[in-house]
Amino acid sequence: MPQLSDIDLSLTDGLILSLLVPVGLYLAYQEYLPGRALGAKLLLAIRCVVLVLLILLMMEPILALTFRNQRKPLLALLVDDSESMQVEQGGATRRDGALAVLGSEAIREIGSKARVSLYRFSEILLPMGWHGVDSLKWDGRATDIAGALDVLGGVTSDEGLVAIVMVTDGAHNLGGRPQRAARDLGVPVFAVGVGKEDPPKDLSMAAAVIDPLGYVGRDITISVAIKSTGYDTAQEVIVVEEAGKRLAAQPIKLADGEQSAEFVVTPDTPGRHVYTVSVGPREGEQSAANNKMVLSTKILDGRLRVLVVAGSPSADLAYFRRLLETDANLALEMVVATRPGEWPYRTQELINNPAANDLVVLFDLPAHFLDGVPETRLAAHVKSGGALMVVGGQKALNRAYASSKLGDLLPVTLSGNANSYQEEQFQAEIPRGDALHPILRITEDHLADRDEWGELPPLLAFNKNRGARPGASVLLQHPTERVGKRKMPLVVIGRAGKGKTMVVAARTFWRLGPMMLGIGKTDAASRAFWANATKWLVTDEGVDRVQVIVDKPAYRSGEAVTFQARVLDELLMPLEGARVSISVLDSPAVRQVVLKDLGEGRYRGQMKSGSQGDYRFTVRAERSGEVLGKVTGEFTVGRYSLEYEDVRMNGDLLRQVASQSGGRFIRSDALPAVLDSFVFSPQPTTVHFRSRLWGKSWPLFLLVALLSAEWTVRRRQGMI
Repeated sequence: MPQLSDIDLSLTDGLILSLLVPVGLYLAYQEYLPGRALGAKLLLAIRCVVLVLLILLMMEPILALTFRNQRKPLLALLVDDSESMQVEQGGATRRDGALAVLGSEAIREIGSKARVSLYRFSEILLPMGWHGVDSLKWDGRATDIAGALDVLGGVTSDEGLVAIVMVTDGAHNLGGRPQRAARDLGVPVFAVGVGKEDPPKDLSMAAAVIDPLGYVGRDITISVAIKSTGYDTAQEVIVVEEAGKRLAAQPIKLADGEQSAEFVVTPDTPGRHVYTVSVGPREGEQSAANNKMVLSTKILDGRLRVLVVAGSPSADLAYFRRLLETDANLALEMVVATRPGEWPYRTQELINNPAANDLVVLFDLPAHFLDGVPETRLAAHVKSGGALMVVGGQKALNRAYASSKLGDLLPVTLSGNANSYQEEQFQAEIPRGDALHPILRITEDHLADRDEWGELPPLLAFNKNRGARPGASVLLQHPTERVGKRKMPLVVIGRAGKGKTMVVAARTFWRLGPMMLGIGKTDAASRAFWANATKWLVTDEGVDRVQVIVDKPAYRSGEAVTFQARVLDELLMPLEGARVSISVLDSPAVRQVVLKDLGEGRYRGQMKSGSQGDYRFTVRAERSGEVLGKVTGEFTVGRYSLEYEDVRMNGDLLRQVASQSGGRFIRSDALPAVLDSFVFSPQPTTVHFRSRLWGKSWPLFLLVALLSAEWTVRRRQGMI
């Protein structure tokens, strides 16, 4: 029971003000000596009360009380609520073992010695009362032990936490290092392991990869990796299907560990193709949830035609040509001026018919070569949906380009100088704070990609310009040259009408390959850049007022799907301030997310993916009550949950977590003895209570009432 141990009354300037009390009383007494009328005595009483009240208000008295008590120490009980707890071993699931711990006599008895707080965790840690045990669903798609311990430390920082009992299979597959989190927490963790550490019999799809872009009538390779334990020398068949139809099958002799296989499929129609790759299941297998993967690819109708027109031969042009020729999906046509004014046969015919190509590349081409019909037709081709790339140099991206019909289509404002080409050593850089554009991506690790770009050697030449146009995206910029307050762009992409345009105002990129090889590395960043740029330019996204893409076509179950949308006005200019919502049908419910407005007509948001399958989503954009557009899209959830990547109990990890925290790794049958041996000592607590006695408004109201009464008495006595 709380005990009052200390009382304190503090007064501001109390000594000085208290001396005024007798002075005030004496002066009042002198004016109203004994024998005076009743009214005078009443006035004396009112004025004395007013004086005392004023003095108290000026002293601002504060009452401080201190209560001391004792409380039971806190024991936190954490229960793993992830999918892997449903794994069955020996005729019982791991969740059965967890529920047995929660219902054990040892846990019930510990409540007499300590306060017990119950939590469940998978991707995140959530509090759970004892009434919520029956609501455990064991459906978390990942396990973050480190995150659970970190959050627990924050929510119990002042609660007297002395120990943690964590019931889990140790299948940590998300977040930081649990060993570090346990050490930083500073209290012993008793890890109660459920499940078996011995590898169970299991057959799973470890990986399946397909090219995200293919073409009708051309072979596509699907690379597959399977993982097996306990089925050494057994025979199995890996099957590839589309819409329930078997396309390919390959027998494989199983061996413990990971094995790979490849399949070739030949799509015969354009569009999105979804394939299912599966193996097994086999009798006695641990889990069949990881025996298949779903993956998808976009199939285009035939090879893409690329026309490159160059003003002169150069090392950069040769490097660019070699990269394009390595892509079997491109049909490359290149014409180069052999000397000023002299062009190969059919050059004029090719340039006069840009619509015959999916992409036109002008490589340091003088603007006067396009005068007349070629310029008009190329501009019309881009506006109607064509793709144009302009690579700078000594003859391009100058005043002649700026005054041409192409100048207004490019995503940069060109220089007004006759020669914008400048030779200078510089290191091209990615703008800070922006998400890495797909053109700049090399791998799935975007942070590593940024580092890779930063390691490239410097370039030696560039074309000066006046900055990016509104709505354009700057991919690379000059480190020192500026246009106003912003750094001058070097690589910019944008849209013109329904088409896509790109400007590359940097040169000498041919030297990246040999220079990187000289330090034992490759020019992977440069190669990926040109390949991705070509794919981005020729990919037909359809220019509606509302556009949306997902960051990749296929996801693992539980992985976040990132939606990126763009909203345009009637003139196809970026529109800000719209409400963009994404609705995904996840039977039987519909999930929805509202995208964040990033400015310049761009919106972004995330939603956690569901179970395996093909999903359709609907995008709706509106502004000020007006519906701007409604489009649909698709993505595939292809990989099984992280919880099934390794179905063994991770006893080694749990031992390390317990050791780092000063606890122990135990089995459920040893828990009662451990809890009995633990000494739960009462914890002293101190509660301080402070109250400002005159900090309310009522003393002021009382003071006004008394002064009003004093004035009324004087008036009735004829003193006013």
